[in-house]
Amino acid sequence: MTAPRRKLAVVAREAGVSVSTVSKVLRAYPDVAPTTRARVREVLRRFGYPLENPAAGVRRDESALVDVVVAGAGRSWAGEVLAGLAERVRQPGLAVVVTTVSPGTPVPRVWLEQLFARGTRGVIGLGAEFTDVQRAYLAAHEIPCVLVGPDVEDGVAQALAAVLDGSAPRYLAG
Repeated sequence: MTAPRRKLAVVAREAGVSVSTVSKVLRAYPDVAPTTRARVREVLRRFGYPLENPAAGVRRDESALVDVVVAGAGRSWAGEVLAGLAERVRQPGLAVVVTTVSPGTPVPRVWLEQLFARGTRGVIGLGAEFTDVQRAYLAAHEIPCVLVGPDVEDGVAQALAAVLDGSAPRYLAG
């Protein structure tokens, strides 16, 4: 039997944080330090709070989705990588979710919330810029992230392998 749920104020006091920080952890907001997130999650778990997002409904390793963030969809190398990726994911039964951003513009915050809500096997960035907060969020939720540069030979195979095996985040540059 799980412990009875406590009020957020009690959880916050026990974890040594504010009520708003506890709320951010429950909602999977990315702007909480990984060590703080872990401490709050441990207290929440002890007090009987469900920690998996019920909207996501799928664990990372069970998701059939691979997210690709493309900076400047008109770039020919990114189009080639996307075409190669689309071909390769058919075999393992995966699907690609593509998000485009303007070159030099960080990925918007709402993207992280959508990603968490639907689940993903991992993220491949094609010329995309992720903020420190976004990278920390992906790491805190054990979502592999691979950034691919334009000069990488067979970047598709390397990126997809890293996402599927759950490797640590990396940057593939040519």
